[in-house]
Order: sequence, then C-alpha cells, then structure tokens
Amino acid sequence: MEVGNRDVSSLDLPKKFLDFLRHEWGIERLHPPQAKAIPSILSGRNTLVAIPTASGKSLLAYMAMLKRLSEGHERSKAVYIVPLKALAMEKYEDLKAIATACGLSVGLGIGDATAEAKNIDECNILVCTSEKLDSLLRHRAELVSDLCCVVADEFHLMNDGTRGPTLEINLTRLRHIKPDAQIIALSATVGNSPQLAEWLDADLIQSDWRPVALEYATFHDFHVEPRKIQSPTEEGTTTQLSPPRDLVGLKSHPVWSVVSDGLDQGAQVLMFVGTRRSAQSEAKNLAKRVRKRLLKEDPERLEKLEAFAGNLTGRSQSNLAEQLSSCLSSGVGFHHAGLTNAQRKDVEAAFKSGLLVALTATPTLAAGVNLPARRVLVRDLKRWDDGMSRPLPVMEVRQMLGRAGRPKYDSKGEAWVNCKGTDGWEVADAVADRYFFGPIEDITSKLASEPALRMHLLASIATGGLVHKGTIEHFFSST
Repeated sequence: MEVGNRDVSSLDLPKKFLDFLRHEWGIERLHPPQAKAIPSILSGRNTLVAIPTASGKSLLAYMAMLKRLSEGHERSKAVYIVPLKALAMEKYEDLKAIATACGLSVGLGIGDATAEAKNIDECNILVCTSEKLDSLLRHRAELVSDLCCVVADEFHLMNDGTRGPTLEINLTRLRHIKPDAQIIALSATVGNSPQLAEWLDADLIQSDWRPVALEYATFHDFHVEPRKIQSPTEEGTTTQLSPPRDLVGLKSHPVWSVVSDGLDQGAQVLMFVGTRRSAQSEAKNLAKRVRKRLLKEDPERLEKLEAFAGNLTGRSQSNLAEQLSSCLSSGVGFHHAGLTNAQRKDVEAAFKSGLLVALTATPTLAAGVNLPARRVLVRDLKRWDDGMSRPLPVMEVRQMLGRAGRPKYDSKGEAWVNCKGTDGWEVADAVADRYFFGPIEDITSKLASEPALRMHLLASIATGGLVHKGTIEHFFSST
C-alpha cells in the first residue's frame, strides 16, 4: 500500500484543530489506512471506511466534519450518528474537546430527557442516535437545512433487524434533502463493501492493517490453540503463531483458568457473554476466586479496589448497583445496558486504568465503546433469538475479538473463543473455520420487513412530505 506523506501537520485542516491533535492527543502521524482515506475525505467525496477496530476510523470522521465546517458558514452543521447511547456519550466527550479548541459547539441528542437535548438547535456538531435523528428529521426538518457532513458510525449495524431500517431511512432521507452533504460511513468488517459504497456513491477504503497484531485462538477443555494471526507488519512478512498450551483450572468453572492465567501474565481479560444475567453471575463467580488470589498475592491492589467500589456512583440506589460494587471490590466488573451512564463510566475507567482484573460484558460493548484489553474471551457463541438458540453472526464475533490488543501497551492481542461441546476438538475446528477463516456476512437491507416498512412509509407520508405515488416510489427506490 503506497502512502505518501503521513504527517498530520501537512494536512489541509484548520490550524487550531491540527494543534489540538498534536498537543492534546499526541497524534503526529496517520496510520497507513488513514493516509489512504484522507484524499477522499478532505476532497468532500462520500467515503465508506471499512478498516479493523482500533485503526483510527473516528479520527477520519472528525477530520471530515471539521474540514466541511471550516468551509461553510457559522450556521453549518455536521451530524454524527451512533447506534448506542453509551457510544454517543463517548463521541460527545471527544468532539466536545475538539470543538472547545476550535471555537465550535456540540449538541447531544439521545432522546432520554429534555436535559439531555443539549443545544440541538444552535450546535455546529450534533451527536445523536439513529432514532433521535429520525424524530428530528420528521418534526424539525429545518435543522438539517445547513447540513454539510453526516457520519454514520458502526455502519454494519444496518444489518440489524431493529436498528438497521431507521439508519437506512435516515441516510436515504438526508441524501434526498441535502444531496451535496458529504457522507462518511465507518464500519469494521463488511462482506459486501463494494455494493454498499455504490449505494452511497462513495469511495471505498478497505484495509486489514491493525496497530497491534491479533492472535486468534480456540479454547476448549483447558487447551488454547492459536489458529491465525493478523499483524500490522508490512505485506510479505508474517509474525509467528504462539505454540499451543494447556491452562490449569477447575472442571466446574473452565473460564476461570483464562482469568487466572491472565493474572499470572499481567493480562486483563474482557469476557463477552450472551445476556445481562450471565454477565452478572459470571462476574460474581470470578470475583470470589480473584479475591482469594489477590489476598495472597497483591493485598494493596485489593485495598485500592475496595476504596474504588465504595465510591461507585449511586451505589446504594439499586440492588444492581450493590451487586456491581461488591464485584468491583474483588477486582471484577460487569458492563451492560442496565447500568446507568455514570456507573458504566466508572467501570470503564477502572478497567482502562488497569485496576480491574477482568470485565464481563454483553455484546453492546463490542459495538464501538473504546475499551481494549490484552485478552478477549468470547464465552457464548449462541444467543436466544426468535424463539430459538442461534449461533452469533461472524461479523459480531469479529467485532468482539477485535477489542483484543491495546495500542501502545501490547505487542499483540489475544482473541480467544470458548468452544463448548462433548467433542472439544471437533467443535474448535468448526469454530475456527467459521469465525476465523470464514467469510463475513453481507449486509442486506432490513427495511423490507413489513412492520419497519409500514412505519417508515406512513411516517414519510405524514411528516416527510411524500404525498404523490411517484415521489414515494422515487424515494424508496434510492434505499
């Protein structure tokens, strides 16, 4: 991949923004995939960026927004669409820091309370969920009259039956109302990127480059078998796979061996489970065992943990918060959408600082919240869906595994998948074939499902100004 000048200082962006990147965030050079995307992004063309987790997609979106805003007038607006509230908060904090440095204002729309509708009207940059944007487009269409740039983060979630149709309608409607606004779609791994890029009339930037090598391994019957490595080295050279090894552990609680081994090696473990309840019960079970080990080996860390758990936000307000506090005091946390925003922040901060030994989480955490760990274990590969237990899609498992490996700290991330079944070897081979070497699913439109189509069609007629059969056909032909 031939990339020219990768210095940030040479980019055609507002000087205040470049100074902020260098002095506040310490970014001097672009990663290779970023450098590849920059010409399309800065020239104002629609761009679909499909590159791995942690290789710097968000920064490209921020650059596009600031470039467009600097060329527009003071009422110009850029919109950043995210799938989850937790992610909206993270992006809001990032953009607020940038905006303060550049003399712009940021608004947040996540549809919770009136207090959270922070200056939606007068802001230059709006961070919002698809659902909130859908409502704004219907009731206050004048908000987008000065729109110059739209970013769709976690674009692969268009494949999701519940969230997908809303995102698709939003993008179609924005292209309909403001055909000259630049669209940036950020996605991890997508099977049919070229088709999606064609739908958005976008340049496609694809790359497998990662800042940290990622080693995929299967875990069954205490046996860890590395299968594949994805590394940031230049094409042509490969990093060696680690040798297979066996962990020591308890038959009754096999995943404990992964955390215990992590403690031996100083590696934090991020464990993905299927449901909120599993996240809580697994954290409880692990906490008991971690506590025993810390009492013997690192009582100081335990003291810090107890102090931290005592200061947890809203600790005495709910049974859930008390459970969380009790787990945290032993070095294990859990993270899911049932926690309040402040509690999620506390847990994330404790994990980032290295205080927690392990964190159990539902897959929402894989959807973009920036919380890397050296070792990731996907414990559950099936999920209850539509009345039966179904295997998770490859796209989702890859997203979770992509959280392994912290840039700047680790030489490689360990992405492990727990294989359950009586014949562990056979299951492990099948899992590796499907999730490590298999193709990633294509994204297909979920708007065709009758309830979604009915809702969006009626909404478009009632509030979107589509009154003739011809205009309706024209609008839906561009979805």
